[in-house]
Amino acid sequence: MTNDTIGNTDTTTYCARHPAVETGLRCASCSTPICPKCMVVTPVGMKCPDCGRIKDSPLFKVRPERLMLAGVVALVAGMIASLIGELGFFVILASIPYGYFAGNMVLRASGMKRGTKLEVLTAAAMVLGAILAQVAVPLFSTWGIQHGVALQAAFAQLINVWFWAATIISTVCAVSKIRYL
Repeated sequence: MTNDTIGNTDTTTYCARHPAVETGLRCASCSTPICPKCMVVTPVGMKCPDCGRIKDSPLFKVRPERLMLAGVVALVAGMIASLIGELGFFVILASIPYGYFAGNMVLRASGMKRGTKLEVLTAAAMVLGAILAQVAVPLFSTWGIQHGVALQAAFAQLINVWFWAATIISTVCAVSKIRYL
C-alpha cells in the first residue's frame, strides 16, 4: 500500500460558529460541528450552545402552584431552623442534616423540580420564616404583652449568634440540596 491510499481522507470539518477552527467534535444532539470554545458540557456529552441550554428543560419549569407550595414549606422549614438555634454550640451539628432534610422537603413540594427561582425562593422563605419565628413568639406571648416588653424581647432574639448560625447553615444546606440533589 502506498501513502496515497492510507489516511488520505479529505474530510476536514470546521466549527459551525467559528469557521476558522478545525474540529473533530460534534454536538451529541444535532451533530453540528463544535469546537472547545463553544461546546457546552452536559451529563450526556458535549453539545452545541443551542442544544446545551438547560433553561428550556422541563426540570426547571416549576408550576406556580408548586412554587407556592415550595415557598410555604421553606417558610415552615425556616421557622423550625430558628428553633435549632436554641441548641447552642450543637447548632452546627444539627443544622447541616436538617438543612438537607428541609431542601429535600422543598424539592418534593416543587415536584422534584429545580432552578434559580426555586433556590432564591427557598433561601428567602427560610430566612424570613426564621426571623418570623424569633420575633412572633415573644411578640404574641401573653407574658410579653402583659409586661409591655414584647417588642423589645422580640427584636432581642435577632442578635442571638446561634440563631443566625442555625438559620444560615440550614438555608445553605437546603439550597445546595436543591441545586446538586
